[in-house]
Amino acid sequence: MATTPRQPVPIPLVVLGGGDARPSTLPETGAELHPLQGPKGLALKIQGRPIIDLLLERLQASGYFSPIYIAGPAELYGAERGGCKVIDTNSTFGNNIKAAIATVMTECPGQSVAITTCDILPEEDELHRLMEDYYHHLPLDFWFPAILAPEENRELGASAWKPRYRVAPLPGEQPRTLLPGHLLVADPAAVRRPLVYRTFDLAYESRNRPIMYRLGLIVGHIFGGLVLQDLKLLFTFRLPTMTYTVIYNGTVMALKLRRGIITPEEMATRLHRIYIRYQHRRQFPERAGRTPLKHGLSLAKDIDTVEEAEEIAQEFGAPTT
Repeated sequence: MATTPRQPVPIPLVVLGGGDARPSTLPETGAELHPLQGPKGLALKIQGRPIIDLLLERLQASGYFSPIYIAGPAELYGAERGGCKVIDTNSTFGNNIKAAIATVMTECPGQSVAITTCDILPEEDELHRLMEDYYHHLPLDFWFPAILAPEENRELGASAWKPRYRVAPLPGEQPRTLLPGHLLVADPAAVRRPLVYRTFDLAYESRNRPIMYRLGLIVGHIFGGLVLQDLKLLFTFRLPTMTYTVIYNGTVMALKLRRGIITPEEMATRLHRIYIRYQHRRQFPERAGRTPLKHGLSLAKDIDTVEEAEEIAQEFGAPTT
């Protein structure tokens, strides 16, 4: 079994710093809240400082990430900010990731890449525990921790409205409630990047919606592209299995996630089949993906509403601006 390196090699990291042109749609549980819009990383200030500056300081201080990039409009961030290079992009969620990955693959060839968002403030101890898990289980094609939700809603404070999912820690066990984390590490050379960019676009567009709605939206938009890829496989005398693999595993995962009967291991396996290239899986059969259940609420509480912004500002003893 792999062990944690004494001095973990830092991972290139991209902070997604774009903004929403329109506020996100909130579920019924958040109907009375006020969604934020625009470039949150800069617009949201705590103690007079943009939240992205506080985030960059925490990420740099952790020692786990280097170099760190900001993917966002250079007209707002400049060519660099806080010692971090700005990748000039101001498009959709998926296209911003595409631009960032193209830059990092050129400047940091052969390395896995971490991605996070500009509207979280991870606590040092929580980030440390999560990254210990990542390094302990290397090598991995991807690592995407799910964050255990607290038992009491009040512990989530202004974030109590956020959609939650249920996962069984082990087959047959009582499901635990989780929140999506906002830290992903993946090997970009191993993944089906066009599929990632498109599905991430659709997933972001439908965020905060019920899981079956999101599944229908994603399948409806990617089906034609998958069929086209299978036709290309036929012309190169390879088995046209991409459409079946993606749709089947995605549907089974969504249904089990909705019922709370999927385990983290099964979820990682199905995501691996969906997003990792077939040739890579054949070449590196010992590698896998990992979606562990972990405590780390500060990495799940992204700031989507005015109320959440005010709450985190109060923690710092200062009003938001």
